[in-house]
Amino acid sequence: MIRLVLLFGLMATGGWGLSAPVVERRVDAQGGALTLPGIQVLIPPGALVSSVRFRLERLQAVPTSPPQNEVFFIQTLPEREVVGIFRLSSGATGFLKPIEIELQVNPPYRPHGRVIKSVIYTWDGQGYVSTQVPSTRESFTLTRLELGLGAGAGGYPAGLVFAVLRAPEENLRRECQTRGGRWTGSSCERR
Repeated sequence: MIRLVLLFGLMATGGWGLSAPVVERRVDAQGGALTLPGIQVLIPPGALVSSVRFRLERLQAVPTSPPQNEVFFIQTLPEREVVGIFRLSSGATGFLKPIEIELQVNPPYRPHGRVIKSVIYTWDGQGYVSTQVPSTRESFTLTRLELGLGAGAGGYPAGLVFAVLRAPEENLRRECQTRGGRWTGSSCERR
């Protein structure tokens, strides 16, 4: 009986990843924050002139829209780790002051002398931008004055998708060269 209660409790709270966490709220000119494990979005006072709906969700996988093939080749690497995938959606496309998105990236580490590279891929509705994370940081903050049209979900017109990934550098270099690219030490450039 206790096992059944525990099982139903885990299912109801999404304890086994059956449902992704979502935070939805209105933020007005006074500002506010949306927080989930691994991400915090801060809308500063004065960034908005009226009340705007926001939605923050943790995703189980990179959405099929935007196209997954642009999330670098890191997705297919052996030993790669997905730190988190998130979508921020909003009823507003622009802000009077920059909003801050703080992502937990877990700093690169060197297990057995290996260098691990961390990167944040940001989809804005038009394309991806990759951001290498300094090895001294546990978190990384991005600022934005605009969200991308068509990148929102759940009826919101604007948004951003963030994929935080990391992998051993030797795997990145090998995969880059296999695909005909040139490894620069931080990214794979097409020839």
